[in-house]
Amino acid sequence: MQHTQTSLMNIYLMFYIIGNGQKGSEQLGLSKSSGNPGHPAAWLGRADMFPFTPHLPQLRARPMTKPLQIAHRGGSGLWPENTMEAFERAIERGADGIELDVHLSRDGILVVHHDESLKPAIARGPEGKWLDRPTPLIKELSFAALQAYDVGRLRPGSRYGAHYPDQTPFDGARIPKLEDVYDLVKRKAKPDFRLYVELKTALLDLAQSASPAPLAEAAVALARRKGMAEQTTFVSFDWRALAHAKAIAPEIGNAFTTSPFFQIDPADTSATRDAPGSEDAAMRKASANGADFFAGFDWRAQQGANFAERLLKAIAAAPANGWFAWYGDVTLETTALAKSLGLEVSCWTVDAADDMRRLAGFGVDGILTDRPDVLKATLG
Repeated sequence: MQHTQTSLMNIYLMFYIIGNGQKGSEQLGLSKSSGNPGHPAAWLGRADMFPFTPHLPQLRARPMTKPLQIAHRGGSGLWPENTMEAFERAIERGADGIELDVHLSRDGILVVHHDESLKPAIARGPEGKWLDRPTPLIKELSFAALQAYDVGRLRPGSRYGAHYPDQTPFDGARIPKLEDVYDLVKRKAKPDFRLYVELKTALLDLAQSASPAPLAEAAVALARRKGMAEQTTFVSFDWRALAHAKAIAPEIGNAFTTSPFFQIDPADTSATRDAPGSEDAAMRKASANGADFFAGFDWRAQQGANFAERLLKAIAAAPANGWFAWYGDVTLETTALAKSLGLEVSCWTVDAADDMRRLAGFGVDGILTDRPDVLKATLG
C-alpha cells in the first residue's frame, strides 16, 4: 500500500509539472530544491508525507489560483505593525484585506496590538525611552494610557527589528482602536475588503489577557454596530473565543488558527529538544492533554493517519468556516483534506515569492504576508 500511495503521488506531481510547465514546477517549489529535506522537492518518493490515501483521487492538476492577498498586521515588513499608518498604506497598495490583533483595554475598548503586554521592540514611553520588560499588560491600561506610547519605529539592535530591515518608521504612531480601523476601511477601501481580526488571549495563562468570552462578545458587538460583520473574519489560536463568537453571531465568518504542527504534536521528533519549562514544552503538554484552548474540539477523539489529519477533523467538527494555518503545514494533501471537510484554507505568514506561487498552486483561499508588495508583484 505504501509503495502504491507513493507511486500515485509521484505520478500526480509529474503530470502536474508536465501540464503546467515551468510554472507548475515553481508552484510546487521544485525549481530550487538544493537538497533541503523540508522543501517540496524532497517529498517525491516519500509516502509518509502524504498519508491521506482516501483523499488522493480529489487531487487534480490545476492552474495557479489567485488567493486573497492579506497584509499581515498591515504589512509589517514595510510599515510599523498594527498601526493606522500601515493599514492605510495596505489599502492604498491594493491589498484585498488586512490582518490585525485585538485585546481589551482596562476600560473595555478593543485595541490593536499583538502581544499581551506592550512590546519592547516597538514601544517607547512618554519621554521617548524604549521600554524594557516586564512591560504593562494591555488589559491593565486604559485606552488613554495606551496613547502615551509611540509604536512607530523598530527598536535599533533588537532581534525582532532585524527581521524587518525594509520597514519605514512613522514616529508618533499610536496603538489604535479597532473601531478606528473599521472607520478607515469604510472610508477608503473597496466594499469587499476583508478584515482578519485575531482575538488574542494568553493561551497558557489567561491572567495575562482578557478571557475568551468577553473578548468575543466585544468584537461581535463592534462588528455589528459598525456594519462590518460581512467583511470580518475572526481568527484565533483560542478556539473558545471563536466558538463563542459563532454561537452569538453565526453570520460572522471565522477561521480556526493552528500553531505549527511540530509545536503541538506530542509525538513530533522535535519534542526531544524541548527545554524544560519552555513554551514549546508547555504547548505540547497542553495539546497532549486536550488543551482548554481547543474548546472541547479534541484532536485525540478523531481518527486519522497522523496528527495533521486528526487536527483538521477536529476543526471540521467545530463551528468553523476555515482553517488558518502556518504556511509550512499547508501541502497539496492538507489543502485537499481541509477542502474536502468543507473548510477554506488561509495561511500565515508568507514572505518569499516561491512560497507564494507554490501555495497559490495548491488552491489556498488566502495568503497573509508581511510583504504585500512582493505578494502583489508575484500574483498580480
